[in-house]
Formats: sequence, structure tokens, C-alpha cells
Amino acid sequence: MMPITPDKIKALCFDLGNTLIEFGPRQVTYQYEALVNTLTELFGYCDASRLKAIRDRQIVAPFSNGYKENDLRSLCEELIRGIYDIVPEQRQVDRLIRTRYESFVHVVELPDGVMALLNKLRRYRLGLLSNYPCSQSVRDSLAKIRLSEMFEVVVISGDIGYVKPHAKPFESMLSQLDLSPSECVYIGDNWLADVQG
Repeated sequence: MMPITPDKIKALCFDLGNTLIEFGPRQVTYQYEALVNTLTELFGYCDASRLKAIRDRQIVAPFSNGYKENDLRSLCEELIRGIYDIVPEQRQVDRLIRTRYESFVHVVELPDGVMALLNKLRRYRLGLLSNYPCSQSVRDSLAKIRLSEMFEVVVISGDIGYVKPHAKPFESMLSQLDLSPSECVYIGDNWLADVQG
């Protein structure tokens, strides 16, 4: 690998969650509550501790499975089966997928200073590379907070089939930018996904 020198940098690529937007306890709690409400509406009482245990396992699953991204439909089916011990109907799974989508888009907010920072960095080509199984949630969130217009390329693990730190998401970003790794700096918050990748 060639060393990175400042004069050769042509692009800056960012992670989304906890890099450009906050996705911490408040956002996670909102999403959990939305899932609990939908599951309760569809099936009755939802054991929130069971939901949390299944979701926690799902979140880390790609990191012990060759970095393969989770399939959103399978995730929702697993939640329903794991909490209620039933085989869900298609419409029930679709409803839970919709809840995940809506709760993600709703909770994403643009922090102060991010737009100004990205505008200052316009001399570089800008990209976004994020791990999330539902790419539409990310894309619609970016549009909602007017960040999509800031990025030349947006790569989401749900579209690629692999999560960072697997090479495929990074290779997709570089390919779409038509740049070499030495011409691009990636900025993220997670040692495993963002730095080791």
C-alpha cells in the first residue's frame, strides 16, 4: 500500500452513525420502543428483554459470519419467532420492516456544524459509507436532513451484502469514485469497522 500524502488526497469518505449524526442511547431507545409498540399491536405483550437479547445478537452477527450483512426480512422474522414462537405472516413481517424504517428515519437529526463542516470540505470529493441492513432508511434519512446532496457517492452495507470492515464496501466506494486507496481518507468512529477496514 502506498503511503497517504496530503497533496494526493482527492476524497474524504465518512461513516454516518456517531460520525456525522448521533446514533446513541436516545436513538436506540426510540427504535426499541417503536418495535415494542408494533410487536405488541400485532401479537400482544412483547417481552422487551427478549427483544433486546435478540437484537443485540443480530447487531453483532455479521462480525462472526464473514462480515455478511443481515437480511432485513430475516431479522424481522427472527424477532417475531424468537419472542412469540410463531411463524409470522408476510404482512406482519412487512409491518415490522416498516416500523424499523420509519423509526430510523424519524430519529435521525442533523447536528449543528455538520453542514458547515462538509461545505468547508467541498474542495474534496465527498463520500458516505455506512453499515445498515436497510439502505432505504439511510438514503431517506440523508434526504430528510439534506445531507444526500453533499455526497458524490453513498455506499450502504445493505446494498453490498457485506459490512465494514470487509473490503467490499470500501472497494465499492473506491470504484464509484474511480480512486485508489492512497487518494481517499475514510473517517469513522469504530475501531473494528472503520479503522481496520
